[in-house]
This record gives sequence, structure tokens and C-alpha cells, in this order.
Amino acid sequence: MKNLIKENNLNKLRRALRKERTATKSRLAELTGISVVTIQSLLQTLMENEEVREDEIVQPQLGRPAVSYRFCECARLMLVISMMERNQKDTAVFSVINLYGEVIWEFEKSYLPVEKESFDKEIEMVLSKYPGRGTKTAISVIAIGLPGIEHKGKILFSDYEKLRGMDLAGYLKEKFQVPVILENDINAAVYGYASVNGYTKEAVVGIYMPSKYPPGAGICLEGKIVKGKRGLAGEISNLPLDIQWENFDYKKEAVNRFLIQTIRIISCLYDPAVIVLYDERREREEIPEKAAKQMKAETERLMLPRIITKESMKDDFRNGMIRLALKKALEEE
Repeated sequence: MKNLIKENNLNKLRRALRKERTATKSRLAELTGISVVTIQSLLQTLMENEEVREDEIVQPQLGRPAVSYRFCECARLMLVISMMERNQKDTAVFSVINLYGEVIWEFEKSYLPVEKESFDKEIEMVLSKYPGRGTKTAISVIAIGLPGIEHKGKILFSDYEKLRGMDLAGYLKEKFQVPVILENDINAAVYGYASVNGYTKEAVVGIYMPSKYPPGAGICLEGKIVKGKRGLAGEISNLPLDIQWENFDYKKEAVNRFLIQTIRIISCLYDPAVIVLYDERREREEIPEKAAKQMKAETERLMLPRIITKESMKDDFRNGMIRLALKKALEEE
């Protein structure tokens, strides 16, 4: 019981220091509700673990000078691997992230084909570049984002044929002895958009419309990704709209018709605050106006969300993966 109380207090102190970045003992006591005497003992533990270090001397208006303590944002790091298409090549962007969510090192590597072992050499390089204490690495989480359908770390479907049916997360966790999370691209993108823009209470939906593949959607509800029982939530290509995707022509009129129908369906199901449409074709900018015109019923017009069109989901995808990795790393405390 005593150890549990200490660990809970350590986590409170970590969160407060991460938010403040640097603070005195009295300020930390004020933020956490923990006594200054206990704060002193906890700080000693965190300094021994190299999570915190002494910072500058603070001179208050009244009273004696006090030592401030700085959070060590690189005490634990995360490796985010974001798979995307660059110049018609399947490319992985490797990003090393600190506990502030900042990118401290990044590089790219193209693969042909993408296989279970594809990332091994690059991961080994990152782990060796960032050693931790003793035999451990400073990398506390590996987060991988890629197109496809995953469920509990297993890839049920993917554009990368050789990954289908693979337990990629399990393989990497066993090989590198580091926690691994796996997320698909549109889920990560909509999570990134919702997180960055402060949509923590509402529903936000992202629709990804590739130029030659069936579409997909991601749903973020009250700050959490909605996956469904088998990880299949958002598979909008299976909506009963009588579309044969293998014969779909992907021309403007047909794509617009599908998108407007889908927006209306999603609006009825989730009443989202925002629908983000990721589509590289600029003519999709007319979708919001056309969707509004087709919503005839009063309740349907009330449900019309804000519709945002983006040419690329690259930034939202990357932000989402960083935030998912950071969330996992902080849960490990």
C-alpha cells in the first residue's frame, strides 16, 4: 500500500513537472497537493532516475531564494514510424519524439516490398543511438502507423500484401523488448486533428478518398478512436450504396455523389462537430455547399457539420501518431 501511494505521488509529480517544465518545491506542492517534505523525497527519487535535474535559483519577491527543478524531457523517448506514399514509393518516416511531443531526430526510408522484417535495421539503429540506463534503451514505445485494418496489433488487411495476417506489433515487441502500438493512417489522422484542435467532447470524423483505392474513415469520439469489436469501424467502402469499387471510375461526379451520401449518413449516425475530407483533388472544396443543398429535412440541416477539405493527411497523421505514442509512454509511468 505504501509503495502504491508513493508511485501515485510520483506520477502526480511527473505530470506537474512535465506541464510546468521547471518549478520550485513550493510550486509543485501547490500543484499536486503533496506536502513540501514529501515533494523533497520524491524529487530525490526522480533525480536518481535522471527524470528531473536541478535548475536555476529562483529569487522570490519575499523570502529566501529557492532551487527550481527541471523536467528531463529526454529521459524517455518514443519512436514513431509513419508509413506513407512519397513520389509513388512506399516510404517510412522515422521520428524520435521526446516527452514534450517534440521531434528530436527524423529520417526516411523507402521499401519495396513492405514486409514484417522491413523496419528491423532502422529500429536497431535508433535503439543503439539512444541508449538508456543499464542495458535498457531510452526508447520506451514504438508506434507504427500504416494504411489498412488492424485489430489488437494484427493486420487484417493492408495495401502491403506481405503484411496481411501478420502480428506486426507482437513480432516487434518480442524482438526489441519495447512496447509497440499499431494504428491505421486515417484513425491516427482524425485523432491528430481532433487532439490538436481541442475536440475532446465532440465527435470528429475523417474521410480518406484515395485516387484509385476504396475510401476509408476514422472516427474520434470524445477524444478516443472508435474501432468497433473487430477494428472495422469506418469501413465506409462497405456502405450499402450499390458501388462496385473494383469497377469504380473515380471520376468527379461519381466520387462527389459518394462523398455527399457518406457525409449525410455519418451526420445522422454521429452528429459530428467536424468532418475532415482528405482528398488530393481540389475540386472536393465544393462538397460542403453541395452536401448542404441536399439536406432537406430540418433535423438533417441541423446535423450538418463543419466540413473541411485537405489535400493531404500527412500532418494530421503524424500528429496523431505522436500523440498516441506520447499517451502510451505516459501510461507506462
